[in-house]
Amino acid sequence: MTTTDYSDLSHAAPRAQTGPLVRLALMVVVLCAAQFETLASMVDIWWNTTTYNHGFLVVPASLYLIWRRREEVAKLTLAPALNAVLILAAFAGIGFIGEIAGINILRHVGFVGALMALVPLCLGWDFARRFRFAILFLAFMVPFGDFLIPALQELTADVSVWLLQLTGIPVYREGLMIEIPSGLWEVAEACAGIRFLIANIFIAFIFAYLSYDKAWKWCLFLTLSVAIPVFANCLRAYGIMMLAHSTDNALAVGVDHLVYGWVFFSLVMLLMLWIGGLFADRNIEDPAMHPVEPTRSSARSNGFAAMLAGALILTGGPALATLTDPIAEPLPAKIATTIVPSNWRTIPIDGEAPDRWIPRFDTADKTEMLRLTDGKHTVDVFVAAYSHQRDGAEALHWSNRFDDDTIWKRASLKTMTLETGKTGLPQTARRDDLTFYVQHENGTDFSTRTVASWVLSGDTFTASAKKAKIAQLRARLTGGTAKAAVVALSAQGENGVAAIEALLVDIPALNGILD
Repeated sequence: MTTTDYSDLSHAAPRAQTGPLVRLALMVVVLCAAQFETLASMVDIWWNTTTYNHGFLVVPASLYLIWRRREEVAKLTLAPALNAVLILAAFAGIGFIGEIAGINILRHVGFVGALMALVPLCLGWDFARRFRFAILFLAFMVPFGDFLIPALQELTADVSVWLLQLTGIPVYREGLMIEIPSGLWEVAEACAGIRFLIANIFIAFIFAYLSYDKAWKWCLFLTLSVAIPVFANCLRAYGIMMLAHSTDNALAVGVDHLVYGWVFFSLVMLLMLWIGGLFADRNIEDPAMHPVEPTRSSARSNGFAAMLAGALILTGGPALATLTDPIAEPLPAKIATTIVPSNWRTIPIDGEAPDRWIPRFDTADKTEMLRLTDGKHTVDVFVAAYSHQRDGAEALHWSNRFDDDTIWKRASLKTMTLETGKTGLPQTARRDDLTFYVQHENGTDFSTRTVASWVLSGDTFTASAKKAKIAQLRARLTGGTAKAAVVALSAQGENGVAAIEALLVDIPALNGILD
């Protein structure tokens, strides 16, 4: 490890470096143009979701980490590495699969992976090895981590209840709702701590790169960067409830608790960085330059070949995806009404809470909802249908939800096994447990609702998002039907599951009706 004197910066990069850098810039332009919709979707998430605002900082941060060692760059011989075209092709394939299967995470991984692969393709493996961290750091462009929110909500609720009980505060918990004598609290998605966790990991990676040379220190600090914010979020939730309880709800209620939370998180992050600095290998301002051995390259003539191969790969996937665009197919005039068994009848849906239940499937081409009864059980039937699945209008779109978040709130999400009779539905169903509450002087009354749902994708009924996406991909590649549907049955109360099974036993086969 050596330090570098930056007092003499008069020498510029040799002309031999200009060509590879220009080629890299041109290839990045080709990538952004060929996958503009994918890039736009990432930018939209960065802009509209505070959890991923850091996405705008990733490329500038990566370039800064390289600029810190600019004298080392100036001494390198940059030459294209044609074998990197294999990595580029692999990520282009991932992006293609994501495009035709409607899986945004694969589209984003394909785009960012292709961006990484362009570096060795245009600048060579020597450059890529020396600046591998700055290149791999581009992975933070991918908006990834929302799947952790339900688990973090559960963990926050579990630990908060445990701490409240440890403190001697009476607690009643209903899903993600926590009631103590001074009030009712909800561990909402914003309280899961995912924003702080991802921001903490983002900063921790940069700090580790700037401070550590030993692998065990990297592992230790990055482990702390996950464990500390997760535990801190649980402590924050407990502290906010205790602060409100001890001040008779004068403090930490409403917007206040968000302000207190971020102040707390800021202090936790500063504490973590201080702890990390105690066992740093070097000063954070030291760019850790590495010696450059003079080399000669005979690969300069491969620059055009690298650009041509890269351009063909980058544009080929989007072009093929366009050729396989799904075609809209007509939907039946009536769907839900055709599945009503003879011994069940439709009844009006009361618009007053908690009877009101309106799933949010705003992008569906057609939705229908019925309330059925056999005199003993009452079950709501909901169907959302799609003439063809496309970007923004998919059976598994992120905006689709069975809780409206105004009356019914989701308490848990899991799977369950049901007796599905002759419906053709698999016995495994997705299960959403919803909660509604009314507060009054004597406490809080809770109502519960169970939702069982399945997705029809291609020719496959399933409760698995993975299987549904595979079926969508298979239908797209083989020219199968692009139609899709979501079927959901819901019932209130403790006997909700029994009511749903009673209806399922009487419903005829669904495949022909939804075809």
